[in-house]
Amino acid sequence: MGIAVMKSVLHSVFRNPLYVALSIIISAFTFFVFILVNNFSTFVTVLSLGASPRLLLEVTTNAAANILGASGAAMFSSIIAVSILSGITISMIIYKMRITGSIGGKKNLVSFGGIFGGAFSSACSACSTTLAAILGSSGALALLPLKGLEFSLPSIGILVVSMYFISKSLAESSRCSI
Repeated sequence: MGIAVMKSVLHSVFRNPLYVALSIIISAFTFFVFILVNNFSTFVTVLSLGASPRLLLEVTTNAAANILGASGAAMFSSIIAVSILSGITISMIIYKMRITGSIGGKKNLVSFGGIFGGAFSSACSACSTTLAAILGSSGALALLPLKGLEFSLPSIGILVVSMYFISKSLAESSRCSI
């Protein structure tokens, strides 16, 4: 199975506007969660003051701009990539569940591993440091040439590979109209 089959499966899934909308909503929610994780105390303060939705949107926009300024374009791009791939992957999993009637077992579990890995590595520098400490390389984080992107790129890879396996299982399913 190659890229053409994966492209065909993606077309089959996202031909339905419901899955396009679901993917956009999940991607936006994932992005918001990444921003929230990095600025949790700010959001708690704003919410405790009974802020308006407009102020909450401004705080979110400023928090995203702060992450962009502090982490750089590459890290911010990885946040966006993980968010978009998460939305696509979860939409494909839901489509697969509705078409085949099964979740898909370990392959879909790997997808969620990529999503959570992306959440810890992309959006939160403190989370990246914690992850590095768990892996036993906290001092090496300062020496990494990609400045922490080494933790984010595998998450993006895991999400792309999981999309491949979901596409493959849908293509092999006789119930999918490809």
